[in-house]
Amino acid sequence: MFRVFISLAMVLVLCAGCSQKEKVKRVHSKHTVYEMYLQRGINSLNNFNATHDSTQLFAAEHYIDSAFRQKNLFKFAVVPKISIFLYRAKMEEGRQYVEHVDATLFPRSYLKEMYVNFFDALIYNKKQDYQQRDASLKKAIFSVETYLQIHSKDKDGISDYFSLKMYSEPREKLFADMDAYVKKYPDSKLIVDDLKRSLAGVVQKNKQ
Repeated sequence: MFRVFISLAMVLVLCAGCSQKEKVKRVHSKHTVYEMYLQRGINSLNNFNATHDSTQLFAAEHYIDSAFRQKNLFKFAVVPKISIFLYRAKMEEGRQYVEHVDATLFPRSYLKEMYVNFFDALIYNKKQDYQQRDASLKKAIFSVETYLQIHSKDKDGISDYFSLKMYSEPREKLFADMDAYVKKYPDSKLIVDDLKRSLAGVVQKNKQ
């Protein structure tokens, strides 16, 4: 169960960082060396996800840690940094890292609360404390849900929200919730449809 839970956690990693590549390009009209480090780090994370080559993960960590030397890149580097903790299954260290980052330094306002509770859920899952795991997961979901009440078309927020709900809902209920979201917020249809296809693939893969 823990292995599957971690595997599904990778969906959250990918969704949370899905627009990082575009955002890096907008920091300056001309790349600094640290922006190139960040871009290489994100590319290495994508390569690791595709190949499971551990050298790509170590490269990603090196480049992303280097990118933090340019202060205005923090908001772009913090989610990839957290992704590395998740990929390496360093839950306690990841939670401590998130706890020490000011909430205003995350690219979206709900992310600190979401990640703290998400790491808690993973830690409790490892301890087989499923009651506390589910309670922590509900808190993580609620933090994103509150954000979406104001930012209903935010691609990353929608992705995080439904990726988290994968843990607590069967596939049929998850997809019904996605359809209901589109009915409530019609402008989100393309985003939700793309996400539905991605999550369907992950659900199928984890059944095998």
